[in-house]
Amino acid sequence: MLDINYIRENLDKVKKALVDRGMEGTVDMDRFLSIDDNRRGILSKLNPLQAERNTLSDQIAKCLAEERKPLIEKGTALKNEIKKLEEDLRSVESEYKELILWIPNIPLDDVPVGKNDKENVEIKAWKPGTGYLDQTLLSGYNGSITSMPKYPTKSSKDFSPVPHWEIGEKLDLIDLNAGSKVSGSRFYFLKNEGVLIVYAIFDLLLKKLVKEGFSPMIVPLLVKEDVLYGTSHFPGDADQVYKVDNSNVENKNQLYLLGSSEPSLFSYYMNTTLSKEELPKKMVAITPCFRSEAGSWGKDVRGIKRTHQFDKLEMDVVVEGTLEESKKIHEQLLSINEWLLQTLELPYHVINMCTGDLGYFAAAKKYDVEVWLPSVNEYMEVMSDSITTDYQARRLNIKYKDKANLQYVHTVNDTGATHRLLIAILDNYQQKDGSVIIPEALRAYIEKDKIVPKK
Repeated sequence: MLDINYIRENLDKVKKALVDRGMEGTVDMDRFLSIDDNRRGILSKLNPLQAERNTLSDQIAKCLAEERKPLIEKGTALKNEIKKLEEDLRSVESEYKELILWIPNIPLDDVPVGKNDKENVEIKAWKPGTGYLDQTLLSGYNGSITSMPKYPTKSSKDFSPVPHWEIGEKLDLIDLNAGSKVSGSRFYFLKNEGVLIVYAIFDLLLKKLVKEGFSPMIVPLLVKEDVLYGTSHFPGDADQVYKVDNSNVENKNQLYLLGSSEPSLFSYYMNTTLSKEELPKKMVAITPCFRSEAGSWGKDVRGIKRTHQFDKLEMDVVVEGTLEESKKIHEQLLSINEWLLQTLELPYHVINMCTGDLGYFAAAKKYDVEVWLPSVNEYMEVMSDSITTDYQARRLNIKYKDKANLQYVHTVNDTGATHRLLIAILDNYQQKDGSVIIPEALRAYIEKDKIVPKK
């Protein structure tokens, strides 16, 4: 949530952010400021009356019995006046809170202005055997495509690779039909070495993160509504979240299935004041994630790229409330993303997301890391890395004490790994004979170097 004082003093910037993010018309800012003025006017009347009522109560308690009657009458009049103003305030506050939740974060200055993914900017690309591509080979969103391999990087050049759903089925790693039978479309069973590869990746990355000072956490997968509002997944992405029937939930709490462990991780510090010396707070969790994928039901219908349930390793950091610190952590998380892909020897590029493709309201800057898939001649997103400044902290009320001053923290989040890395391995490590070589970094976990077709 933006600071109301910032909104009042920077209305043009807020309106521009709405336009740049493709949200023009989502919030009537003039209406919002009118409500804010009304709210402030009511409070300017209400606060003195409440103070007067408190003073009067003290006087009544201390005065003689014969002096009480006029004071009690005055107190009754004050009570009625306060009650009317409080009713007016509740009405105004309701609309005020509803509208301010729809005002997104302000994109940072180095975020490219654009409408959609075609206007994202490629900032680096890497491939095995070559390393980072020269900057002259990058342009626009997908400039590096012409420099990426047309065949699996760990194979010969004389065959056309097949997509992951074909080779995954042949190797008995992925069963889409069983997933559909049990749960419907966009569900799947992952099996055998496919499971081992995913767990091996998680373990490889988790061990590195623990060495980097991250605290591993097992988090609730069902969360309350205020947690999703607090992390700004509500109201904008409410249609992506599964709502749980609460008829048999303790205390009839309304709960929701997580689409990421991020809401639970950051909400761990909800309504908390930390000391500057405690920061940064680095957290990592590996959880199942659940998403409705509303609005994308016709996209990526084959395979396991876009599914209703998947597993994810999430890296989240609570930092000092400065852009300098946020940007430093943002780059550190990106370097961890790149370390993993380079360790797995998977070709990839990094893109700076434009204003119209930043995603949820909290993001002020976002990198996406996309891995190259030679079978379909395109990139696939596997990681994302976002700065959210103090936007989430204001909603969640997470502060830190710097000497005598209280400030809101900043939050930075990152998707470290998902099952999509299995897709990338099946694509880039498949062989002409239908087998798949296991990346060298994972062989100690899986205790084999190749997956061969079952006889």
